[in-house]
Amino acid sequence: MYQQMDMFDLLDNADKEILEKSSKLVKIENVINTDVMCDYAVSCSYGDVVLIISMLHDYVTWLDRIMKGDPVYQAHYRKKFIEIADRLSEQIEYDYDKELEKCRKKQMKEERNNDIGEDGFTQLAKKRG
Repeated sequence: MYQQMDMFDLLDNADKEILEKSSKLVKIENVINTDVMCDYAVSCSYGDVVLIISMLHDYVTWLDRIMKGDPVYQAHYRKKFIEIADRLSEQIEYDYDKELEKCRKKQMKEERNNDIGEDGFTQLAKKRG
């Protein structure tokens, strides 16, 4: 449950921090529809790409727990998902690990300051004692 909350907090923080970049479009070029043999230019916002990167990392973390012994997953799919996330991260200059660490530090700070159940007098006595 804690890990799931951690991931949602990361996504929420990422949304807030990239709000100013959200109008910036990311263009995906050289996409060919083989049915009608024509090119497409796919575009989405910076925030959408950050969300996709986060979802890929979360998916790999989840699959690592439930598919530990599956050689096909370990040899092929895990590597593929990480490559996609890394390639997208590089293209938009987004550091997932750095953002995750920043989120965890913020959570640790909030947990230390969120001591419910004690009144201010008791906390003051603890500090002085």
